[in-house]
Amino acid sequence: MRLKIAKESLLNVLSHVAGAVERRHTLNILSNVKIQAVNESLTITGSDLEVELVASTTLAEGACLQAGETTVPARKLMDICKSLPAVALIDLQITEDQRCILKSGNSRFVLGTLPAEDYPLLTTENSQGTRVQVTERELKRLFEKTAFAMAVQDVRFYLTGTLLEIDENQLRAVTTDGHRLALCEMPASSDAAQLVQAIVPRKAVGELQRLLSIEDGQLTLLIGRELLNVTISSPGRDREQGEITVRFTTKLIDGKFPDYRRVIPRGGDKNVVIAHDVFKQSLQRVAILSNEKLRGVFLNFSTDSLQLRANNPEQDEAVEDLVIQYASTAMEMSFNAQYLLDVMGVLDGDDVSMTMTEANQSVLVQDPTQQDQTYVVMPMRV
Repeated sequence: MRLKIAKESLLNVLSHVAGAVERRHTLNILSNVKIQAVNESLTITGSDLEVELVASTTLAEGACLQAGETTVPARKLMDICKSLPAVALIDLQITEDQRCILKSGNSRFVLGTLPAEDYPLLTTENSQGTRVQVTERELKRLFEKTAFAMAVQDVRFYLTGTLLEIDENQLRAVTTDGHRLALCEMPASSDAAQLVQAIVPRKAVGELQRLLSIEDGQLTLLIGRELLNVTISSPGRDREQGEITVRFTTKLIDGKFPDYRRVIPRGGDKNVVIAHDVFKQSLQRVAILSNEKLRGVFLNFSTDSLQLRANNPEQDEAVEDLVIQYASTAMEMSFNAQYLLDVMGVLDGDDVSMTMTEANQSVLVQDPTQQDQTYVVMPMRV
C-alpha cells in the first residue's frame, strides 16, 4: 500500500475514529487503526469492541499509488501528523516486510504494523432492526439534555447508559443514576410496530455527541437486538478533501432499564417559578461554602421568597435570599447543589418551575415553555 495525502486530510479522517481506540487494551491490535486505501477512497477504522467508528473519504486523483490495507498504532500516527507543518504532504507506504514508513519533507518515521485481517469488527451486513428517522440537530440535542444524569461505574450496569425509547413516532432519551432523572423527547418517524427500548453505553453517547453537528441533515438510526448503527456525514477540512462519511456502530447494554415513569412525581400541589439565571448564579455562590463531600444546599420556601443556605464543618456559612413565585405553605428541602446546577445547565428558558409535594419527596424540575424536557431530583435526607 502507498498513499500520498495532505496532512490535514489524513488528520481529519483519523480524528473521526480516534475516540473509539483504547490506549491500553488486552488485544494489542485494538490500539491500532485499520487503514484501507483503494483507488480513490480512504477508509480508517477504530474500535474497542464496544464502539466502532469507520470513516471514509474520497482521495484526490493519483493520491493512492498502491491499494492495500494494514493497521498502525493510532496514537503514534495522530501525534506524528499533529507535529508536522500545516501544509505538509505525507507519503505513507507499507513495505514488503510489513513496516509502515511515513515521509514528509525531511522527516521519516517507521512504525510497526499488525495484519489488517486480524482486526476485529463489530459491523455486520445484517440490516434487521427498527429504523428511526431523525435530524442530526435533534439527536444531538436529545443526548446533550440528558447525558449528565447517567450513572458512573454503578453496579447496576444498565444505569451507566442512555435509554432510547421509540414509542408511537416519539423518540425519547432517559437517564438516571438513582438520585436524579433526565428525560427529553421529540417527534421522529419510525417503522416500529410496538415499543422499542435500547440502552446505549456511556462511551457511545459521548462519541455520538462529538460526531453530531447542529445541521438539519436526516439520519437513520438502525436499532437491532445487540447493535445500534448510524451513518453521519461531515464536510472535509480543505478543498481537496471530499465529504467524510462516518459509520458508527455500538453494542447495546444487555439489561432491563427501570420503569422511569414510576419515578416521575405526579400531582404535586406546590409550584415554584424562579428566574433561571438568578437561581443558577445564586446556587453557584452558596455552594462554595457547602460541605465538600455532600455538596448540600438548603432551600427554604415561603410566600414569594426563597432562602438558599449552605454550611460546612469549618463553620463557614452562606445565605442568599431570592424573590420567587410561590403561594403554598412554607417548606425546607436540602439538595446536592451539583444535581440542581446540572439541570440548570441544560435548561434554556428564562424561568424554571419546580413542582413539589413534601419535603422528603422528589421534585419535578422543568422549563415552563419546554414540555419535552423533564427532570427529577431527589432531596437529601437531613
